[in-house]
Amino acid sequence: MVDMEREIFQDSNFQALAALDMKLKDFAKTVESHLPGYTEKQRLLVGLKDFTTKISATEEKLYMVKAVGKVKGKMESEEHELINNYNSLDLKEKIQSLSSMAQEMIDQGRITAEERPGLAELFAAKRAAAKAQEKPKTVEKYEQMLLSLGKAQGISHPVANLEEFFPICQELKSIERLERAPERNLSEYDRNRMKKKASLQDDQRRLERKSRMWFETSEDFHRRLQIALIELEKQKAEQAKREALEAEERKRRQEEEALEKKRQAHKEAEEKKARELEEKLEQKRQEAALKPQKAAPQAKKKEKVHRTRMNPHDFFQPPPREESPPAPETEEPEAPEEGQSTPPSNPTVPAAVTPAPEVAPEKPKPAPEKPKPKEKAKAPLAPSKWGTPIDAQESSVPEELAGPSLQEAAEQSVQATAPAKPGSSGAAPPKKKEKKKFTKVAINQLGFDANNPNYR
Repeated sequence: MVDMEREIFQDSNFQALAALDMKLKDFAKTVESHLPGYTEKQRLLVGLKDFTTKISATEEKLYMVKAVGKVKGKMESEEHELINNYNSLDLKEKIQSLSSMAQEMIDQGRITAEERPGLAELFAAKRAAAKAQEKPKTVEKYEQMLLSLGKAQGISHPVANLEEFFPICQELKSIERLERAPERNLSEYDRNRMKKKASLQDDQRRLERKSRMWFETSEDFHRRLQIALIELEKQKAEQAKREALEAEERKRRQEEEALEKKRQAHKEAEEKKARELEEKLEQKRQEAALKPQKAAPQAKKKEKVHRTRMNPHDFFQPPPREESPPAPETEEPEAPEEGQSTPPSNPTVPAAVTPAPEVAPEKPKPAPEKPKPKEKAKAPLAPSKWGTPIDAQESSVPEELAGPSLQEAAEQSVQATAPAKPGSSGAAPPKKKEKKKFTKVAINQLGFDANNPNYR
């Protein structure tokens, strides 16, 4: 402690704080500005108490010299200087103000994590001593201080000029890594960096003197500096990461803005093109409206096709028979003149008997016949290989199926439909229509010959 006292007495900052010229108000502001830590305040407080004791002794000696006289008492020049610059009453007021500031820090818990264990041990020892001396008020005071110390979260005092410390400390760390590496692995650039170590250390010591709190030891400052540098490195890493994200976000926004501008320009170009096209169409419509209009051809109406539904049974009906021509009307003979006789027109019928002409019943008009297609000229019949015409051959039809030929059947039909001749006894009664009968005939019985060239 003696060494610390000598060191603090020789400190220019201590001499400025303890001087009689520094008023109490300025003293409090200077302490709060340059001694933010509790440990540093305690060191100043201890130094002021010891220095006050020294000043008080010097003042008593001066009083004794004045009382005894100049012959028996003599003051040295150093003592005269102390009495002229310092005053014990002023120092006591400053000690009381500094004690109040230190106690306020304990009550508010403004203690660092490094200070808390040592202070807890100190307060516990003082409480035990107060109990031994039976001082209940002092015991209560230290118990309250221990309770406040237990609630303290631990603060950190910022390091001045930390941004200047950071690059120097980072470079010194790199140089230390290079010093541990093998010499053969070092490049010329690395060797040049190692040569800068001394100048970097000088810069670091200069910053330390400027950045240390008053009455702070070198060990305390280096510990506080290392903690601050680690925290600053983390902050810079987070800041670099945040800046990278912000740069990426800015780049993304710029790309989106560029894309939006391109899209907007394309949209405007499309709208302009559409307007130009619409203007051209409107111009053509106006030009077309000025030209004479031609009547538009109307579409022909499609006529509906009327179809007649036919009965399939009509296809199997026989063709209608030809009507025989009507019989010529008989002219009545003119009456003979008197005295002249006229022979009858028909010698076979007597003149006296002239039957009245019979009126034939009206028959329904036949449907108009379709024009028959022209018959193609038939090729002459080739001579049969059997030597006789086909008609002359004997029919292979059996006797039970034999009947009149087609010519005979046609003649009978004409005779049946012909009107009765005049003078006849009367027309034959029409035959009753009988149901037609069909008989199946084998194709080989019809007389077809596949080898006959007439059938080809």
